[in-house]
Amino acid sequence: MDFAMVMEVLQGWLFLMVVFGIGIGYAMFRGRQALVNLMMGMYLALLLLDLLPFKAKMVEQAHGASAEAVITLSLFGALTFICTWLFSRLMPREYLEGAFETLGTKLLLAAAFTVLVMVLGEHFLPLDALIKTGTPLPEFLRAENLSFYWLMLPLAVLFFI
Repeated sequence: MDFAMVMEVLQGWLFLMVVFGIGIGYAMFRGRQALVNLMMGMYLALLLLDLLPFKAKMVEQAHGASAEAVITLSLFGALTFICTWLFSRLMPREYLEGAFETLGTKLLLAAAFTVLVMVLGEHFLPLDALIKTGTPLPEFLRAENLSFYWLMLPLAVLFFI
């Protein structure tokens, strides 16, 4: 095992832990319903990003892979913000809960959020052009034909919570 491979695995685990930390921090600070709204906003933003009529023209005018990634991720971020705001207005509000109240549910939601971000970064968004994620997932879990099932996993968690 060489040093480059070890660093890639460590970067992957660091990325995974940072995403999980963001998910649990967001759920503890804003509440679990806010994390659910964010996840649903990400799903809707992915659909709208794929259907956006001027996305291809904007990406064509970019020079280089990193510029294309910035444009795509900026569009996805803006759509996620708008869709999350929409879901926060449509979904029923939770009662005021403490940061450590329903901690198990928040941990499960943060894990589902982590899976969603990892799948979006691996299969649908050019995240690797900007950040070396070095995914810690085994090769058979990164297969393109399994991306649908990985996208369904967070939805199943949301359904059963």
